[in-house]
Amino acid sequence: MSAAPGRESGHRALAALDIVLARKPERDDDRLSEATAELTKFRDAIIAEQRGGGVRSANDRQHLAHLNAVLSVVLGVHFPLGETPWDELQKARDWLSDLVRTS
Repeated sequence: MSAAPGRESGHRALAALDIVLARKPERDDDRLSEATAELTKFRDAIIAEQRGGGVRSANDRQHLAHLNAVLSVVLGVHFPLGETPWDELQKARDWLSDLVRTS
C-alpha cells in the first residue's frame, strides 16, 4: 500500500499503543481511544485503496484481517470483561508494527 495518510494513521496508532504499554498496569483510556480512532483511519485507507485498485490479492485481504484483529484487541483492552489482556495487546502492537512497515 502506498497511501501515506493511512500509513501515518498506523504510525500514530502504534505510538499510542507504545504509551499504553509503557504505562501498564494502569490503562490509559485517552490513548486507547486515540489508537482506536487511528486504527479505524488506517483500516479505512486500506479499504479505499483496495476498492480503488480493483484486483485484491490474498495478501491485501490478510492485511485487512490482521488490522481488524489488532482493532479488536485494542477494544478488548479498552473495555475488558475481566483482567486487562496486556500480553494480547503487546502481540497486537507487534502485528501492527509489521503492518505499518509493509503497508
